Amino acid sequence: MDIPRKRGTWAGAVLAGALALSLAVSGESADQRGKGGESPHGRKDNKSCIVCHIARPPESEGQRRGIDLRFGGDIVVLCSSCHEGYRHMHPVKIALAPDMKKSEDLPLDMNHRITCVTCHDVMEKEGVHRKRKVSGRQLCLNCHVDSDILAQVNWYPTRLMKGEKGRLEIKAVEFRIPARKSYLGDSVFLYYSARDVDSGDITFGTNILYDDGTHGDRQARDSVYTLIEEAPAAGTKHRVVYTGWVMDVKGRKSNTVTLAVEYL
Repeated sequence: MDIPRKRGTWAGAVLAGALALSLAVSGESADQRGKGGESPHGRKDNKSCIVCHIARPPESEGQRRGIDLRFGGDIVVLCSSCHEGYRHMHPVKIALAPDMKKSEDLPLDMNHRITCVTCHDVMEKEGVHRKRKVSGRQLCLNCHVDSDILAQVNWYPTRLMKGEKGRLEIKAVEFRIPARKSYLGDSVFLYYSARDVDSGDITFGTNILYDDGTHGDRQARDSVYTLIEEAPAAGTKHRVVYTGWVMDVKGRKSNTVTLAVEYL
């Protein structure tokens, strides 16, 4: 496969990620993670309602899940007030990536971002249930389409000073869950578009990410692929949003990841 060399920069902090390896809650139950020991999910009485709502919603509005919520209506902050020790298995408060499809039964918030209640029904029976009962790859493909590789950004600084170097790390594995993943190789290709937020200019580029212990890679063959970028030594302050995807040597494509960085 003839891949062109690098034609631009790639950097960023996560604005939109990919699916994590599972959306299933593991280990302890939701009410065990709650602060009070008794789960408010299930709406047994008025007391349960006001754990999440400022006041008990009228019966006629019982299905309006977002009314009069505590903490300014921020559902992620609200859920985290009890589930503070729970590590999200999927990124929240992120906008949809370009290759994602939207389903009416998987709602976004008013800013069109993914939240806890996008995937979970917090008012059904006794616990917090996934809205889709499928698992594995079929669960991911409810939203992500045409992806053979699962890519997720692990790290990149949000800002780079002139001439400063930054490490981009992307976790990339075969899109099979949860086990028997095949190793993608010591390097993968990165394709991306870069949009200058201030000027509106869009450029396209390619690069190579390494997982062989070289080129700044921290650990060989751990499926975390690395790129070291050096910010331009001259130029004006500007903000760039990068949207990219990973491709392995077999030509299999990942979901998209979207990142943003400010060059100072």
